[in-house]
Amino acid sequence: MIEIYQKKNAVKPHDAGNLKEEMNLKWEREGEGEGNLSDLVNSFNFLTPVDDAKKILGGFTFNRKTYVETKDSFGRVLAEDIVSGVLVPPYDRAEKDGYAIMDRNPYQRTFKLIGETLAGDEREVIIKSGECCWVATGAKIPVGTNLVIPVEDTEECSDEVGIRIKVCESVVELNISRKGCDIERGATVLEEGCLLNERNIGILASLGIRNVRVYDTPNVAIISTGDELKQINDVNSLTLSAIVKQSGCSPFFIGTVSDDFGDIEKKLGEALEYDIILTSGGVSVGKKDLMPQVVFGMGDILFHGLRMRPGMPMLAGKIDEKPILCMPGNVTSCLVCANVFLLPMLRSMAHLLFTRETRSARLSEEVTSEYGMRRYLPVKLSGGVAYPTFNGSGLITSIAYADGFVVIGEDETLTKGEVDVWVF
Repeated sequence: MIEIYQKKNAVKPHDAGNLKEEMNLKWEREGEGEGNLSDLVNSFNFLTPVDDAKKILGGFTFNRKTYVETKDSFGRVLAEDIVSGVLVPPYDRAEKDGYAIMDRNPYQRTFKLIGETLAGDEREVIIKSGECCWVATGAKIPVGTNLVIPVEDTEECSDEVGIRIKVCESVVELNISRKGCDIERGATVLEEGCLLNERNIGILASLGIRNVRVYDTPNVAIISTGDELKQINDVNSLTLSAIVKQSGCSPFFIGTVSDDFGDIEKKLGEALEYDIILTSGGVSVGKKDLMPQVVFGMGDILFHGLRMRPGMPMLAGKIDEKPILCMPGNVTSCLVCANVFLLPMLRSMAHLLFTRETRSARLSEEVTSEYGMRRYLPVKLSGGVAYPTFNGSGLITSIAYADGFVVIGEDETLTKGEVDVWVF
C-alpha cells in the first residue's frame, strides 16, 4: 500500500491524477486550454523532498516465499518460525573420552571394565555398581551412568578377573549431556525474520531440517536508455547491477533501448516479468527524455523531480503495482540516487536490515550549496580529512574515487569544519 504524502511547496508530486488536474487548471487560467502529456510529466514545477520520497518508496513490500535447501540457505531470511520436533541431543551422551560409571564417589577406587561404546553405537549397554565402560566423546552412554571420568584422570591395571580402571583424581564435573538439554521438543529455536548465518544454520542441521522456508529475493530488471549508447560504453547498467547485488537482490540486465517512445514502452513491457524495474536515462526535460511520458501512460508516477543534487531528475512510479525507479543518465547522479533510495528500498523488500556507517571527518575546504536542495557531496577520506571529489554529475571520477558522501541539508548554504561522512 503506497501512502500519500504532501508537503508545503510539493503539491502531491507523486499523485499523477491530481498533478494532471493541477496542470489543467493552470493551463485554463492561462487561456491555453488543456495541455499535452509532455508538458505534464516533463516538468519540474513540483520537487519532492528527499525524506518524502524515501517514505513513498518505503511503502513497497515484497513477501513472496520459497523453499531452499538448508545447505544453500546462508544469507536468506526465514519466512516462518522454526519449532523443534525432536530432542537435541537425542540421547544421554559423553562430553569427554573416558569411563562411564554408576557410582557417584569413585575417588581412589577401581572399576571392572566391561566394554566400550563409540560415537554412532546404538546398543543399550547397562552398567552396575563397581563396573565401568569406555565411552568416546559424543557416544551414547550406558544405562545407569551417573558420571564420566576423563581418561586422563585414570590409570589401567589388570588382575585375575580382567582389566580394571583406577580413578586417580577427584572428578568435579559429570561430563554428561543429558537428552534434550540443548534443544527441547516443541521449542521455538529460530523466529520468522531471522537472518540465516553460519551459526544458526547449525541449529537447522541439528534438527534434521533439509529444506527451509525463506523470503524470496526480488528479481530486478535493469534497462539503460539513450541513443548515445551506440557511441559510448554503458556504465550505469553495471554500477546499478552492483548496487542490486549489494542489496541482496538479483539483477537482470535486459538490454539497452533507444530514445523512441514505442521502443521504451515495449522494453518496459518485457520488464514486467520481473519484480522491480530499474532504468537509467531519459528522465530530464529534453526532447528525448521520454521515460516520464511512457511511465505515465503505462502506470502511475509517484514522484518526478527531487529537492537534491546531484540526482534531481529521478522518477519513481508503478506499473501493474510493480515499482519502477528511473535514475538520471549522468553516472554520478545515477549512483547517488541508487545509494540514497535504491539500496535501502531493496534491502527492505528483501527483509534485510539496512544501516549506514558514518565517520567523523574535517572538510578540506568550505563547500557552498543551493538553498532548499539537499546535497550529497562525494568525498575521499585521508587522515581524518574529507576531500571533495565532485567535478560534475556526468563524470564517473566524481564518485569512483570517493569513500562516501557528506550530506548537506536543505537549509545549509555553507558547510565547513567537522562533518559526518556516509561511508560506502
